[in-house]
Amino acid sequence: MAKEYRHLRVMREQLEKYTDIETQSKILNGMDYIKDSSKSDIKMQWADKITTRLDDYLDEKTRIKVRENCACILSNEKSTYAQKIKHLKKQYIDNTEYLNAVVDYLNSTGRCGNVSLDGEKIITTISHNRCICAVLKNGLVDPISVTWCHCCKGSILSVIKHIFSEKECKMIIKGTVASGGKDCTFETIFK
Repeated sequence: MAKEYRHLRVMREQLEKYTDIETQSKILNGMDYIKDSSKSDIKMQWADKITTRLDDYLDEKTRIKVRENCACILSNEKSTYAQKIKHLKKQYIDNTEYLNAVVDYLNSTGRCGNVSLDGEKIITTISHNRCICAVLKNGLVDPISVTWCHCCKGSILSVIKHIFSEKECKMIIKGTVASGGKDCTFETIFK
């Protein structure tokens, strides 16, 4: 028996966490045809269909939470990134110097793409003119709902949220290639 496609497995796990059985069934029914070996256009069609179902059956807050937790890479408080950010926080008392040091660090790792500051807003751009999503990148022809892109947001957010762990971290999607934009750009503010 073939191993279940990772993206389907993680989607199922997140739906089990945040929705009831009836909603899970509406979203996942007939979606188990996807495999690692599926062609790019089939993966794209699968992602488009499952994203449409997420949009149809979940409220915005729930579908964002589900997709953010479907991220291919999630960092936690024990990650190298969180530990380095914590070290920088101790090293710099001034917030401006601290934020500049964090941005320099993140840019040196490449983990969050190109990171910059706009005042105290953190701007993260992970790609220009092409989708880098492992599921979509070779099959994307037409734009897909931005709902799909909250997984990339979740990956970046899992690192960025450690910058001011004592504050609420709010990240928004400014645009994504998959949803018809020129770049995949995210903006973070702390309250």
